Amino acid sequence: MKKLLISAVAVGALFAQPTITKLQKQINSLQKQLKELKASQENTATDLQQVKRAHYEDHINFHYDLRSSMDYLYYKTTGKANITVGGKTIPLEADTYTNNILTNRVILTGLAKIDDNLKATLKLEAYNMFGMNTPAANDNSNATASETPDDTNLRVKEAFFNYTFGENGEYMFSAGRRPAVGGYPANLREGDPATSPVAHLVNMEFDGFSFWMKPDAMGEYGEDYGTNIKFCFGRGYSSSQGKFNQTAPYIKDSLPINDMGGFLFIPYNDDQYSVWWENIWSWNVQGYNKGNLTNVGNYFGTNIIFKADGIGDGISDFMDDTKAFISFAYTKTNPDSDKTMLGSDDSKAGTSIWVGADMDGFGDDDRWGINIVKGSKYFRPMTYGEDTLAGSIAAVRGTAIDTYYIKPLRSNLTTSLRLTYMKYDYAGSEAFFGDLGDPNQDYYVEKAMDIRAYIRYSF
Repeated sequence: MKKLLISAVAVGALFAQPTITKLQKQINSLQKQLKELKASQENTATDLQQVKRAHYEDHINFHYDLRSSMDYLYYKTTGKANITVGGKTIPLEADTYTNNILTNRVILTGLAKIDDNLKATLKLEAYNMFGMNTPAANDNSNATASETPDDTNLRVKEAFFNYTFGENGEYMFSAGRRPAVGGYPANLREGDPATSPVAHLVNMEFDGFSFWMKPDAMGEYGEDYGTNIKFCFGRGYSSSQGKFNQTAPYIKDSLPINDMGGFLFIPYNDDQYSVWWENIWSWNVQGYNKGNLTNVGNYFGTNIIFKADGIGDGISDFMDDTKAFISFAYTKTNPDSDKTMLGSDDSKAGTSIWVGADMDGFGDDDRWGINIVKGSKYFRPMTYGEDTLAGSIAAVRGTAIDTYYIKPLRSNLTTSLRLTYMKYDYAGSEAFFGDLGDPNQDYYVEKAMDIRAYIRYSF
C-alpha cells in the first residue's frame, strides 16, 4: 500500500512540475506587463502635465458660473418724521413695502498660470434684473457696480496677478483689481471658497496692492504656528478731472484722494483652528455734508475672528464637518474740523459681533447654516456691495438673523434657499459716512427681510 501511495505521489509530481513552471512563467510575464503599464501611465501623466502646463502658458482658461435668483423683499419703516413740501409739513406714517426681484448673475473667471510662481486672474460679471428697470436709481460706482443688479453689461469684477518669490516661495506680491468681496464668513452662505480674508469689516471692491509674508517667512515660530501677515493698500477715489478738462489733463478736482491701507495678521493657524486679526485705515472718506458730497474725515476699523474648520477630533462626522466662528469688529470715525461723520462732529466708535456655523445637511453633500449679527449705534464697516438685496447683515445697527440651505442637484448644479431678517435699532446702517449715516434720524427702515431662492450652474 505504501509503495502504491509513493508511486501515485511521484507520478503526480511529474505531471505537476511542468504546470508549476508554466505558471511561474505566466506570473513573470504579468509582472513585466504591469511594470511596462506603470511606466506607460507615468509617461502619459508626465505628457499630460506638460500639455496642461503648455495650455496654461498659452491660454486663459475660463470657468462659467450662472446663478438665477428670486428675492422676495419686505421693509417696514418707522414713520416718525415730518417732511416739508411747498411750505407744508407732511407727517410720514409707518408703511410697508414689498417686491419680488428676479436676477441673473453671470461670472466668467479666467485663469492664466505662466509657471508655479506667476499667475493672473480675471473675473468678468454681468448682474441684471429681469426686464426693464430704472438705471438712474442704481449707483454704478467702482465699489458696487459688480455687486448690485442692474443691466446686462459685462464689467470687470477682478483683474490681478500674484507673483510668488523667495527661496521657498515664502513671499507674494499682487496688484490690480483685487478681490475684497466674498470674504469669510460671508462666503459660507454662498457655498463658495473665500475670495478675500474677512467680510465683517470690508465687503466692497477695491483696486490696489498686497504683499504677503507666508509662514516660512516668519521663521521657526511661523512654521510651528502657521503665523503669517499680509499688507494691503487700495484706492477708493482718484481725484482727477479727466483728460478733457479746460486746464490740464488729470488735475485734481475738488475732492481729495481717498486711500485705504491695512494689514491682516494671523498669529495661529493649524488648518483646523485659527485666529485672524484685520486692521484698516481710510483717509478722506466721502459722504454728504450739508447736502454736498465731499470728503468728511478719516476712519479706522479692526476685526478679530476665531475660526474652527471642524470641531474636536473624531467626535462624530457631523462635528468634523462643521465650520464655526465668532467675529468681533470695531470702527471709529475721525471727522475733519469743519465736517461731520455719521451725523456728528465728534469721533464716534461702534462695535459688532457676528457668530455662526455651517454644517452638514440631511442628504449627500448638502449644507445648511445660521448667522447672528448684533451691531451698535455707530458701527459702520466698509460695505456698499450688499451681501443681500435687502441690506448688509455685516453693517446692521441692530440684530440680523440669517439661515440658509444649499443642495446639490447633480454635478455642477446646485440650488439654495436663504432667509435673512434684520431688525434695525438705528438709522444709517449702510449710508455714506456723512450726514446720511446719522443714527439719530427718526424716519428709517425699522425691519427688513429677504427670502432668496436660486438655482446655479458652475463649471
